[in-house]
Amino acid sequence: MHLLRLLTVAALLVPASVAVAILLPIDLGPTAVVYGSRPVDLSAPNVQFQGQNIVFDFSFQNGEFIRLFTATKSFQMDAFFRINDAPLPPLNFAGSGYLTDNLGGQLGPAVSLLALPVTDLVNEIGVDFLLRPLTSNAVPADAYGIHLDLTLPNSPGFGFGSGPPGGITFAGNVFGIGPGIPRDIVPDGGSTALFLTITLGGLISMRARVAPAG
Repeated sequence: MHLLRLLTVAALLVPASVAVAILLPIDLGPTAVVYGSRPVDLSAPNVQFQGQNIVFDFSFQNGEFIRLFTATKSFQMDAFFRINDAPLPPLNFAGSGYLTDNLGGQLGPAVSLLALPVTDLVNEIGVDFLLRPLTSNAVPADAYGIHLDLTLPNSPGFGFGSGPPGGITFAGNVFGIGPGIPRDIVPDGGSTALFLTITLGGLISMRARVAPAG
C-alpha cells in the first residue's frame, strides 16, 4: 500500500506528456475452471484527471494466472473505476491494453479499450473499461497480468476518487484460474456424441438379440 501511495503521488507530479505506471495488485481468488465469470475486488488509486497519460499494470498475486484454453472462444475483462461525481456529459477516455506473461512481456497484440460511463442520471459516478484481449494462435496461453495505457480527460477537480472500491470481472465461455488446473481443455468436436450414439446402438441391438431367448 505504501508503494501504491508513492506511485499515486508521482502520477500527480509528473507532466501530462509522460506516462506514469501504477501497479494494481489483484487476488483472483480460488483456483478453478470457470464457465462464465469471476468478479474480484479492485482498489484504484486516487488520480486526478489532468489530461495525462497513465499506465495501469494489474498484477495477479500469489503465483495466480488466467489460462486461456483451446476451448476458450470468448474472453474479456471489465474493470470498474469509481469517479467522484463528475457532472454530465460523460468524460472522454481513450486507451488500449493487452495481457502480460509471467515475465511482464506482452501477450498478444494491444487492442482498443471501450470506456462505458456509469451514471446516476445526474453525475458520472464511474467508468467501465472493457478489454477483449487477443492472444497468439499458441494455446493454451497463461496471463499473469494486464497492461492498460490510458489517456485521462482534462477535467481538474475530478478523478478516480476514494470511497467504496471498484471491481474487475473476468468473463468467458471457459477459462482457468491457476495454479492447479488442467493443462488444456479442447472443444467437443462431436466425438463424444458419436461414441454415445454407437454405444446406445450396440446396447439396443444386443437387447433385440437377447429378447427372443427370454
